[in-house]
Amino acid sequence: IIHDGIQFNKEDIRKNLTLFLYPDDSDEAGQLLRIYQQYFMVSNAAQLILAEAEEKGYDLYHLYDHVAIQINDTHPTMVIPELIRLLMQRGFNLDTAVDVVRKTCAYTNQTILAEALEKWPVSYLEKVVPHLMPIIRDLDARVKRDFHDERVYIIDGQNRVHMAHIDIHFGYAVNGVAAL
Repeated sequence: IIHDGIQFNKEDIRKNLTLFLYPDDSDEAGQLLRIYQQYFMVSNAAQLILAEAEEKGYDLYHLYDHVAIQINDTHPTMVIPELIRLLMQRGFNLDTAVDVVRKTCAYTNQTILAEALEKWPVSYLEKVVPHLMPIIRDLDARVKRDFHDERVYIIDGQNRVHMAHIDIHFGYAVNGVAAL
């Protein structure tokens, strides 16, 4: 029985990556661990999806005909830039990878409460997933090109990445489950 929570060194990422789901993220170390965990999960899932699709002989340019990735809340949002990255590793250009991912991913929003809509400092993502930041910046530039309202930007004026905005702009469907 855990009465006072689980105490461990949140900075020992290799040891603690899978130790405890949803670690205390009231400090920077906990937030960075959370981002590492989220990326670990979505990267593995995206790699498995692509490996299975390739094994079955699916045309990855039409991945969406065979696969739907349902992003449940903002925790797995990084699957969007990660899947774009993995498709680009397979020879896709950026525009085509974005198009395929946009037709493959959908988003379920659980609530509009601010604490549930993850916003990560760009500096944290640059520490944990620097290879995704060029993609996230490109996605943000696409949004800023098409919309002139900071409320819908991916990267806001305080240099935070709004994960739900990635889901909304780069998924084929959005639904909500809360009365809010």
